[in-house]
Order: sequence, then C-alpha cells, then structure tokens
Amino acid sequence: MNTYIKIIDSLNNGIKYLVSIMLVILALLVVLQVTTRFVINVPLSWTEEIARYLMIYIVFLGSGLAMRYNQHIAIDFLLDVIKQKNKERLQKMILWISALFCLLLVYYGSQLTYMVVDQSTPTLQYSMAWAYAAIPLGALVMLANIIALLISPSNGNKHIDRIVGEDQ
Repeated sequence: MNTYIKIIDSLNNGIKYLVSIMLVILALLVVLQVTTRFVINVPLSWTEEIARYLMIYIVFLGSGLAMRYNQHIAIDFLLDVIKQKNKERLQKMILWISALFCLLLVYYGSQLTYMVVDQSTPTLQYSMAWAYAAIPLGALVMLANIIALLISPSNGNKHIDRIVGEDQ
C-alpha cells in the first residue's frame, strides 16, 4: 500500500510540474494573442487554438491533483451534522461513487477520443483525438488518486481529514 501511495505522490509531483509549465505557456500565448490582435492588428489564430487545448488539459490533469488533497468543491453540510464515525463511512462512500464516475469517464472518454481520431483541429490540422484524450487521461489520474485515498489509513489521514473538517 505504501509503495502505491509513494508512486501516486511522485506521479502527482510530475503532473504538478507539467500543469505549471502548461499554465505558463497558456499565459504567454494569451498575452501574445492579445498583443497581435489589438496592438499589431494581425491576429495569430493558432495561439487561440493551442491555448484552448492547454486549458482543457490543465483542468483535467489538475482535477486529479485536487482529488488527492480533497480540494474539489463539495457540499459538506451532511458531514457537519453527523458523528465522526459516520463521517469516515460517508467519506469512503463518496470516494467509491467518485471512483465509479471516473471509471465511466475513462470508458466513455476513450470511446469519444477514438471517434474523433479522423477529425482535425480547425487551424493546426492535427487530430482532435489529442484534445479529447484529456478526458480519459484526467479521469485515470483522478481514479489513481481516489484509490490512494481509499487505501490510506484513515486514522490521522490528512487527506480525509481535510474533507471531514478536522483540520479546520
């Protein structure tokens, strides 16, 4: 179990750096697009397309990272009104439902990615499958992080405590 958690945490560390680099590139592309469109009056159409797809990957890969540290938006009213023992049970149930959702997202996202292999992007003319691949890839990262949360010991687990509200 500890080996899996260490592998996932090192994978998350790499994804964190990748997403950070993507965010910097996205910001530079948007500045370039605004500059060429409004200052020079010669817009570069490829910057908008790459920025759009970078944003998609940032969201899907970042959601996997957010899953590991329970930073997704949640309605925690029920967690505030039930006993501690039941909070942990409810949290595990939520994680299992999320895992099922991620499995469905991997399955249907892969099918969708395969369906658009022959389509090409409007400006750069590369396969739309590269853009759609963010869906199953991000869902796999989320699923791996959910599994890490599920196999982590619940006593003193900072990841589950963050949702349960013990560190507030």
